[in-house]
Formats: sequence, C-alpha cells, structure tokens
Amino acid sequence: MIKRCLWGAMAALSLSAHAQSSVTIYGIIDAGITYIDNQGGGTQYKFADGVNYGNRLGFRGTEDLGGGLRALFNLEMGFNLRNGTLGQGGRAFGRQSWVGLESASLGTVTLGRQYDFVRDYLTQFNYGGFASVYAGHQGDYDRISGKQMDNTIKYVTPSVGGFTAGAMFAFGEQIDAFNTKTAFSLGSGYKNGPLSVGAAYVRLNDTNVYPYAQTGVFSFMGVPVAVADPATNTVTDLYGTTGSGFLVDKQEIAGIGISYNFEKFLLAANTTATKFTKGDNSTTQHVYELGGMYFLGGPWALVGGYQHVTMADDKWDQYTGGVRYSLSKRTTLYASASYLHASSNVDASQGAGFYTLPSNDNSQTTYRVALVHTF
Repeated sequence: MIKRCLWGAMAALSLSAHAQSSVTIYGIIDAGITYIDNQGGGTQYKFADGVNYGNRLGFRGTEDLGGGLRALFNLEMGFNLRNGTLGQGGRAFGRQSWVGLESASLGTVTLGRQYDFVRDYLTQFNYGGFASVYAGHQGDYDRISGKQMDNTIKYVTPSVGGFTAGAMFAFGEQIDAFNTKTAFSLGSGYKNGPLSVGAAYVRLNDTNVYPYAQTGVFSFMGVPVAVADPATNTVTDLYGTTGSGFLVDKQEIAGIGISYNFEKFLLAANTTATKFTKGDNSTTQHVYELGGMYFLGGPWALVGGYQHVTMADDKWDQYTGGVRYSLSKRTTLYASASYLHASSNVDASQGAGFYTLPSNDNSQTTYRVALVHTF
C-alpha cells in the first residue's frame, strides 16, 4: 500500500511538472468608470469592466510531438468583474476554445470556437477603438472588435518572408441544409520591420443584426426597424438586442489595413466594406479610419483616431482620443473621450447595442477612466 501511494505521488508530481512546462495561465482585467452624456435623453455614470480589454482568464499549451510538429490548444473564458459572472452568454470558454496541430513547414490547423481573420489581420489597425472601445467601427458590423465563430476549422500558413495567409470555415450544423448558418473567412498579412499590412474577408450566412441598437437608424434596407412616439419622442426598437433581430441572408465583410512605426509615433489606417443582402435588396456600410499612437517618453502615451462611416443615405463621424500611463509592464491607467456625430435622422450610438444605448439625437459623447492589469 505504501509503495502504491508513493508511486501515485511520484506520478502526480511528474504530471504536474509536465503541465507547468507546457501550459500557460494568463489573463486581463479592465475596470473603471464610464460617463455617457446622452442615452435616450438621459446621462449616466456607471462602473464598467472589460471595456477596452475584455476581461479574460485563459489556458494555452503546447506539446512537442517531434519532427517539427506540435500539438497546441487555447481555452479562454470571459467574465464580468462587477458580479463575477461569465461573459459571452455564460459560456465556460466563450472567448476561445480550440485545439490543433502546428508544423513549422506546413502551417497550423485548429478546430473549435475561434476568432475570424478580421480579428487576426485588421483589428490591430483600429486605433480609435484602441483609444476607447466606444470608438469601434459604427455598429461593429465589420466585426472589428474581434468576433468568434463556432464549429470551425482554421488553417494558417507558416510565415514566409513576413507573409502569412489563412482560411477558415464554420459549419452551420443544420440538418439537410449544409449552407444554412455557415460562415467562412479568408485573411492575409505582411510584417517587415516597422511596416504591417493586413486584409480579411468574412461571409456569414443567415445571420441577425440589430440596426437601431447598433447604429441608431430607423430604417434598414428599406424596412422600418424603430419608431418614435411623436408625443413623447419615446423610441420603440422593433428588433431589440435580446430577440431574434433582423435576419439577413448574408453579411459580407472585406477590409484592409496598414500601419508604420516611426519609433515614437505609430500611424495606422484601415477601411472596411460590409454588405448586407436580403432577397433582392442589399446595402453596404463603408468605414474609413485614420489613427495612431504617440509615445511621449517614460510611461506616457497618447492614442487617438478619426473615422468616417456611410451607409445608404446616412453618415457618421467620430473623433476619439486617450492618454495612457504605465505603472508597470503589467498595469496601466487610461483615460479616453469619444464624440460621435451622425446624420440628423439618426440617433447616435457608440456602443454597438451592447455598451451604450442610442442617444435621443444625432450626437453622443463617452468618457472613461480605468485600470488595466495583465497577468
């Protein structure tokens, strides 16, 4: 019995040592105060967490299989610091959950819940959103904030002269309807010293959007999506954010971004086009953004951006700036402000239907002060 116990203890120690050498535990915590000058006609101060950086706790690991081949995985959960609940609708590993194989010469294949190539190749150029998530592209229709796909298989080439490319497919898992609710994405990127370039394409079949909550429009693709009571000016969102939303046959996103690092100043630009199709009708949102970060020296940095957005007869202009102070390599304080001005017939909305509610007029300003800690 003693011998068996000693053997069990030695085996446990061996497994523990192996896990420590191949598994990394990491995370980010973002918490602070947000002020919104107009939400449906009222102002709001609120504690908000996971804003500029989604709160997360993750586990990633690799195992050397020999011959230049590795097994790898990533499990990452999101959580709400304010009340300790899980994010992403209560999923245990809602941010990422995948496993795969990596070959130094052939590339990487992964399977599970993963980010599409907008996140991999374009999000890095969204400096307005980096200053404040409230300045992510209007409505986040182009998924610039970083969106996952379920049931995916994803392939990325090895880097060749700084160039990589990839493709992914998401199974809809509908009985007798292979194409229903499927999605796929393509992407490529190039890095050479201070220069970075990225491009991505995403197509989503049979997906839902929330036009008024996300962008503040009252009509989408010629269909009323919100109505205002002329007596009280109270708005009724016909598609909300908790229901099934406005169903489109397909949503296609294409974008390109570029940045150049001038040592103390990093300049970035990007543009995206998001096309919605429903039957014979279609509409396209175009986004144009210019932004950057200036390193003042020491722990200080300034970051900001400007974006111009058009869709049908509507347009949006957004100006965002922020300041960051690094207390250490892992802990940062930041403050930001973002102003959005839309067409006169649009209720401005900076939160893509999730972080803020639309204003009751065509402008909205958000301010935020927060602490970010990484581990």
